[in-house]
Amino acid sequence: DGYRDGWVDGQRGGWTEGRTVGTKATHPLCPQGGTVIGSARCQDFRTREGRLRAARNLAKHGITNLCVIGGDGSLTGADTFRAEWSGLVAELLKTGGITAEEAQRSSHLNIVGMVGSIDNDFCGTDMTIGTDSALHRIMEIVDAISTTAQSHQRTFVLEVMGRHCGYLALITALASGADWVFIPESPPEDNWEEHLCRRLAE
Repeated sequence: DGYRDGWVDGQRGGWTEGRTVGTKATHPLCPQGGTVIGSARCQDFRTREGRLRAARNLAKHGITNLCVIGGDGSLTGADTFRAEWSGLVAELLKTGGITAEEAQRSSHLNIVGMVGSIDNDFCGTDMTIGTDSALHRIMEIVDAISTTAQSHQRTFVLEVMGRHCGYLALITALASGADWVFIPESPPEDNWEEHLCRRLAE
């Protein structure tokens, strides 16, 4: 099952309650990046009031098992949600937000966290979810601009995402045969500009 538009405001899209997601439904999604259920960063979830609304949505639909795929923000938020769960359920029961039966059914919340980050900056795994599709998108761009660079005999500078991890930049440079690459793990030495110009002039 999936919850459109996230846990807090998911009522806008509604639950896919009782809908089995099989191979036919997921096969067309393989080449697509991002999410197809409309979930995104939610400022409300940073507050207890927002998490209380999310808890009510889950309890009302009997959801006690979550698989959270995301980066630092999503997984940190999920851990906070898990830690507060008992208190949130108790508060909802006290204020009439949920029934006693719903509270009993939602006494525990089980969460599995999976790292979804194109940065590939998580230890213990070879490649995080999203990294491979990000590399494919980057290489598509490189292929598209390479012909222009060659025909006009120009140098192109390509900046990729990755924040504090240079994995995407490094692998892109290797795959595309770039002349120069900057990565956070290995800051450029002094006078790198002169070295770069000499390299490009060769």
